[in-house]
Amino acid sequence: MQIKEVTEHFDLDRVVPFFQPIMDISHDTVWRFECLARLVTPCEQTFLPSEFLYLAERHQSVERLTETIFNQSAAYFRNINAAWNINIGVQDLLNPNLLDNLAEVLQFYPNPSRVSLELTAAVVLDNLEVFHHFAERCQKMNMGIYIDHFGATPGNINSILNLPVNGIKIAGKLISQLMENQQTYEFVDHLTQLANKKGIFVVAVHVEDKATLDKIQDMGIRYAQGFYFSQPKPEAQSI
Repeated sequence: MQIKEVTEHFDLDRVVPFFQPIMDISHDTVWRFECLARLVTPCEQTFLPSEFLYLAERHQSVERLTETIFNQSAAYFRNINAAWNINIGVQDLLNPNLLDNLAEVLQFYPNPSRVSLELTAAVVLDNLEVFHHFAERCQKMNMGIYIDHFGATPGNINSILNLPVNGIKIAGKLISQLMENQQTYEFVDHLTQLANKKGIFVVAVHVEDKATLDKIQDMGIRYAQGFYFSQPKPEAQSI
């Protein structure tokens, strides 16, 4: 990471969404997109959130960053019939104004049910009381919630599945171990069955090769995301 260049060029006006498809592997079609923040410098160099988020925190701009990505994604997909997600963190969850601001954007938005927010399992479990209120408001706004890094901590399975969420994204570390670890396979298969019984969508992430794709298909997982299908790109494209 080039610290100097990131520092020199950090500006919310340079942060834009890149789009990575989440596939419906049963039909080999794009199901929805995840909108991922990227900092693009004047010389077209791209930086990940892990490389510039500390600057947003230093400038107390995390809330504005989230709203920037949301607003840009909403504008991009406004006239495209595609579902999409953005990621939010603990500061967003604890921000009492976030949903008010998003509600203003969605007030006249075509089909707000296409829009979902992603939070990590750890953030949700550490803030359960706040999350329940947050999820209730999201439901009233007809906006979905997905839980990322699901299964990274085995003890959180039932706690998460009993929450009002639309989908879970199985932790990438688990998916990467499916081919070599039978215990991991059985664990992922178990939590997939539990989620399916509750009508919760299951997404396998970090799918990077055909062998892994075949494995999750055998397990009955319908949705998948990863470099095998596409890296995040500045334009949302069908596969």
